Amino acid sequence: MTLQLAGRLDQAEQLYRAILLAAPHHAAANYCVGMLNVQLRRPSDGLSFLLVALQANPQIPDYWLGYLEALLLSGRSDEAGDVLILGRQHGLAGDAADDFAKRLVQVSAADGERTLLAALKHGDRPAAHALARHMTELHPARGVGWKVLGALLWAEGCTTEALAAMQTSALLLPQDSEAHCNLGLTLSKLSRFEEAETCLRKAIDIDPTFSIAHYRLGMTYSLQARLQEAEASLRRGLALRANYAEGDDAQNYSNLLFILSHNPAVDADSLFAEHCRFGADFENPLRASWPRHANDRDPDRCLKVGFVSGDLYEHSVGQFLEPIVAQLKQRPGVELHAYCANSQSDALSRRLQAHFESWNPVGELSDIPLAAKIMDDRIDVLIDLSGHTGHNRLPVFARKPAPVQVSWLGYPGTTGLQAIDYYLADKNWLPPGRFDRLFTEKLAYLPDRWAFKPHAGAPAVGPLPALATGRLTFGSFHRLGKINSATIQLWSQLLLALPQATMLVLGVPVDGPDKNLLAQFAAHGVDPGRLTIHGRSTMDVYLAFHNQVDIGLDTLTYSGATTTMHSLSMGVPTLTVAGASSQAHAGAGILANVGLDQFIAADTEDFLAKARYWAAHLPELADLRAALRARLARSPAGQPQLIAAHFASALRHIWRRWCASLPAESFVTDPLVEMYR
Repeated sequence: MTLQLAGRLDQAEQLYRAILLAAPHHAAANYCVGMLNVQLRRPSDGLSFLLVALQANPQIPDYWLGYLEALLLSGRSDEAGDVLILGRQHGLAGDAADDFAKRLVQVSAADGERTLLAALKHGDRPAAHALARHMTELHPARGVGWKVLGALLWAEGCTTEALAAMQTSALLLPQDSEAHCNLGLTLSKLSRFEEAETCLRKAIDIDPTFSIAHYRLGMTYSLQARLQEAEASLRRGLALRANYAEGDDAQNYSNLLFILSHNPAVDADSLFAEHCRFGADFENPLRASWPRHANDRDPDRCLKVGFVSGDLYEHSVGQFLEPIVAQLKQRPGVELHAYCANSQSDALSRRLQAHFESWNPVGELSDIPLAAKIMDDRIDVLIDLSGHTGHNRLPVFARKPAPVQVSWLGYPGTTGLQAIDYYLADKNWLPPGRFDRLFTEKLAYLPDRWAFKPHAGAPAVGPLPALATGRLTFGSFHRLGKINSATIQLWSQLLLALPQATMLVLGVPVDGPDKNLLAQFAAHGVDPGRLTIHGRSTMDVYLAFHNQVDIGLDTLTYSGATTTMHSLSMGVPTLTVAGASSQAHAGAGILANVGLDQFIAADTEDFLAKARYWAAHLPELADLRAALRARLARSPAGQPQLIAAHFASALRHIWRRWCASLPAESFVTDPLVEMYR
């Protein structure tokens, strides 16, 4: 023992082993050999000696403590816990035993957390959920288990329990920026914006370089229509990103582009340039590795067509898509495959599944494996249905996993990617020659960019309200983020020009932003009493409100789409200003496709003049209202079989060009329908 204390370990071990040759169960010698191995960082080698010492003389506390220490250092913390309980039963007590018990708890918790994080890393969510819940029960004062459990519960839709877990994690991890960021994101999604902002700012105070916290703060501002602050936060997050390969960076760059497309101060060419910068950041590093596709170049064979979207449920994209794929399912020349980037499921998603050859949930797949899957599936034409909206998979398209790639439906503008060859539009929305420069894709023109199926529970179109009231009631059915200051100024000018008119605003949150909205109108001289504001409602109630409205009003910069179509189905035309960007011209395209050019204004003065005209021609407006639902049904959008035929012809045309090694070109489908029938 003297040699061991002096650090002369080899000599000490020789003497100990000599003793053990003579007396194998010598307690002190076994203990000393065991602790010598612990000292030499070979705790597993010392366990057998320490156990012999303990069995020989269990009354000595050091023998218990030595054996416990070796177990702990050998990574056998669970076994150490059982031995500690046994030692307590044999009288093990005192400060040293208590200190070891505390260490054991910490090591056990750390081991559990490592196992939990490993399960998360490997994508084993059921195991991670079980481990996280076990951690919160076994170590309720440690925050990691609560943090992971909160995130998993939120993903599973258990909102109340998830929020409680996240609040606990933020309390237990006061200096963990991620815990505060997670809580802030959850509060934001629950529209508790003030609390969300506090949490996200706390996350940024802890770690100013945490890009995700800046992203989340930006989107919290966006949900409140605080677009300038949203833009600043998103730009700050993007400036801090570690590299361009992270999916969160790409999605938040898309969020920035989406916000910029709502900004009246950003002109069409500047907006296009911003989209091209997205392509430069996320596509250019990948172009050299684009694959050489081995798809069979038979121009007439059945085509495998893939649709990638996070909106294949009760969402406007799903609604516009359903009547078309229902027709395509019956056509022999195409085979449809869905790649769903979101886990939401409802009646519409279940109906959609019936129209696809395969239905692939890919929300958990990162970009590289998803691109590989699409290639393995030998998709011929891959269609993006998201653009720069939520849950998009544009970084996958940037890898060019299919020979021909197309963008459609989800976003009224370019993706900014050279990897996407075509964008499907119509001539009234994007007149040929006027918008080509604003797209990296070549424009392909259908009779209408979508098919619209009116809501099954839509009420009957009521009489024109103005015939009873003697004054026009204007309506807005837009989300708050579209109602920017320029739009409020335009609408205020209209209400001042028609002092008897009133306005109904539907779909604006009623827990605060409505007061700000009324104040903005008041700043332009409009009496707030002339406006009626309602929050979000069910679809049946939403449509019924149209029977209180004479004319809908479109927003500037980012026009209405689904809202305008629903209004038309309820006999309510929308007054719009045809803007210079694809987003701002969308409303004009919808109206022109149903022959409502008299509601398309060239500028503010024309907008006001058209409003005055209809105020003075109520019988004409009433006749129009009564016939509008039928007119919509006769328009191209009301004929899904027509749109499906043109869509299939467009697919065949772009496929034949690829088979012939010809570059993408803009084209109109009208002359192709008979050719490819």
